[in-house]
Amino acid sequence: MGWLHAWIGFVAGLLLFCVFVTGSLAVFDTELTRWLQPEVPPQAPPFSAHALDSTLPAVRSLLLQGEKPFITLPSTRDPFMRVQHHDGYEFLNVPFNPQTGKQISARATAGGTFFYDLHYTMRTGLYGETVIAVAGLALLVTLGSGIIIHLKGLIPDLLLLRPFGARLRAWLDVHVLASVPFLPFVIMMAYTGTFIRARTVFPPVPYVASFEALFIANSHPDVPAEEEKPSVPTLPSLPSLLSQAEQTLGSGQVGHILFLPDSMLFTRTDMSGPLLTREHIDFSPVDGRFLRHVLLPTPVTHAQQLMEGIHYARWTGSGLRWMYFLSGVTGAVMFASGSIIFLMKRRKQSGERAIFRIAEGLAIGSIPGFLLATLAFFWANRLLPVSLSSRPLAEVHSFFVVWAISAIVGLLACLYGRQMLGWKIQLGILGFLSIFLTPLDLLTRSGVSILHLPTVFAATDLCALMLGLVSLQIARRL
Repeated sequence: MGWLHAWIGFVAGLLLFCVFVTGSLAVFDTELTRWLQPEVPPQAPPFSAHALDSTLPAVRSLLLQGEKPFITLPSTRDPFMRVQHHDGYEFLNVPFNPQTGKQISARATAGGTFFYDLHYTMRTGLYGETVIAVAGLALLVTLGSGIIIHLKGLIPDLLLLRPFGARLRAWLDVHVLASVPFLPFVIMMAYTGTFIRARTVFPPVPYVASFEALFIANSHPDVPAEEEKPSVPTLPSLPSLLSQAEQTLGSGQVGHILFLPDSMLFTRTDMSGPLLTREHIDFSPVDGRFLRHVLLPTPVTHAQQLMEGIHYARWTGSGLRWMYFLSGVTGAVMFASGSIIFLMKRRKQSGERAIFRIAEGLAIGSIPGFLLATLAFFWANRLLPVSLSSRPLAEVHSFFVVWAISAIVGLLACLYGRQMLGWKIQLGILGFLSIFLTPLDLLTRSGVSILHLPTVFAATDLCALMLGLVSLQIARRL
């Protein structure tokens, strides 16, 4: 059990650390999007359904480009209307005043959904989903073996924290304290996440057949024919259709309006309850007549919807969402401390081996390096010119360039026997970027008042400040 826990935990733990960090951030993806668009004011007037028609020119323009735009209606998490679409890389959004329908001039950004996409695909599509689903299975194995290892001395270990003791003892205390209190949460997230992506691990089409189809498709590329521009009718007025949809779904229960070439879908809000139903009322985009009411009420569908609702937590209030965030952070601490313990226990015997140095270099790139890249994303959002073309892609490139540099520097430091210096440098830079994110926010956000700090901005800056202080303390103790 010790061997199983250590080796599977280390190999999968470096990836799972990144998964839990991005998952924790994805819990507040909507709020982070608001931080990443400082031009949008923190408060908004009450929503008026008549403002919906003011967004139709923007929607029609996207439809003419062959996109599938959707309107996100105001909610307690985001009081603004937003016209959104997926450009093949990111979910881009344009905010609108919810009362007047006037477009708000705001910078283009990849937004908080960047972390959601990174969380479950690592930006590599179906193959990334499969790898992360397998890592979820490895997590369940690691948790089971860890429970068996620590079961006998669980209570004594849980009551001990010796931050000033021997380094190995201190890290082991951190590992146990980060693991045990939130163990039910970690098991729940591992199980529901693996359940949601089960079709990537056990696909309906055999792996061999899917790979053969992939190579056949690549070996005989079809020459794409010239696509005709889609014909988009003049869209009907939305307030009356929203009223009809609410008669079936309930008042205030419509969260999104999706525009397709042949229909308009008024979808139930994700905040309606723990079941992520995706129930929708469809209307014709030509004359606005009712088409269908789509609801999948089967027990199997309800099980899937419940698993998705528990995992995504979009229906929860701010209190439970903070619990998800803190639980995810402690899960990331569990993986980071476990990886450090794995390396410390083997440094005396295997520290001179090249494979060990590579493993420690990967740990540096995966733990402080990934956090560095995350902070670089926020810094890039505020420092890149607002008028820059392909600005969301530039933010994403900033993230991956910093992550790659961090991994390379970590590997070189370990290969040359300066692993402690590699850890300290990256933790020090991480502390600097985290602590100075608040001054950057205050300097690049208009309308800042010391007496009135909006929750979204204050919470983001405070979390970054805490990360910076912890990073500097760890770097000092190394």
